[in-house]
Amino acid sequence: MIQPRRNAVAGLVLSLGLAAAVWGAIATSAHATYAGPVGRIAFSDYTTGQIYAINPDGSGLRQLTHGKPGSVSDSASWSPDGKQLIYAFSPTPETPARIWAMRANGSHVHRLAGDAKGFRDLAPSYGPNGRIIVYARCQPGDGVCAIWRMGADGSDRGPLTPYRAGTHETVDFDPVISPDGSQVAFARFFAGGVASRIFVVGINGGHPHAVTPATLEANAPDWSPSGNRLAFGTSSQRVGSSLFTIGSNGKGLTRVTPDRYPQNAIGPTFSPRGDRLAFADDRRYSDHCCLDLFSIGLDGKRERRFAPGGKGRGLVNPAWGSAPLLAP
Repeated sequence: MIQPRRNAVAGLVLSLGLAAAVWGAIATSAHATYAGPVGRIAFSDYTTGQIYAINPDGSGLRQLTHGKPGSVSDSASWSPDGKQLIYAFSPTPETPARIWAMRANGSHVHRLAGDAKGFRDLAPSYGPNGRIIVYARCQPGDGVCAIWRMGADGSDRGPLTPYRAGTHETVDFDPVISPDGSQVAFARFFAGGVASRIFVVGINGGHPHAVTPATLEANAPDWSPSGNRLAFGTSSQRVGSSLFTIGSNGKGLTRVTPDRYPQNAIGPTFSPRGDRLAFADDRRYSDHCCLDLFSIGLDGKRERRFAPGGKGRGLVNPAWGSAPLLAP
């Protein structure tokens, strides 16, 4: 959604999660998945700047947002009951993004929170009771982001992590709330000279700690519906991203997709049953121009492409929810 330096997919992977720097490119964002019936998958197309939803078998494709040319809608996240979506929206390239909401069919579109001139509100995600939202709020000028929370109606806003600018500049991004509501996982960039790691912090901001090794350059976390594991992408500053899962305690690292360097698998989201991941992948495009959407079992088997992007299109940021499937 907001990647600086993105030139098709190669640049997108070089700066996964650095969405704070500018508006106008599409980042890979995290989306919490909660237990429920297997429903529709929302995603963004960074070519059109719109959000769509599709059945997991590739049928029932619908466009949900209809912004004017130059606008960007991205990073949709389902409410736990599958009836609502929240997302980041900017009506023009010069307008800072805000968090908006809509019904599952794209109707009843409205902004949740405004103000804070120059700040950008990005990568929103619902909590398990549907009453709390976490998101990244990014400062004007330096592009430093922190994790914030607010009520689902836009009230009671406040930070969970501090802004860190200057010589210790840190970007916190992609927050997702655990299924029991007690913790928030997010990607932290550049802290201590490390490109990126997945951190976990208490829902009130306490005890932040890393759960992924520095060498993986982990980004875009998603909790499993059980709350026992996190899925994430790697290589945030390089091409060659793969998908892994890890225990929420930082143990049991498991590879899901193979190393297809220099191609990239990015932005995983669990199915509501917790047995599959949906993700974006550019393997069919040697020039990294475009992305398709795939799903795969946690054991790396039973992989299938369910949404082809096609030449000139980039399908990113899948979010798997429990919204009822549509008839083909």
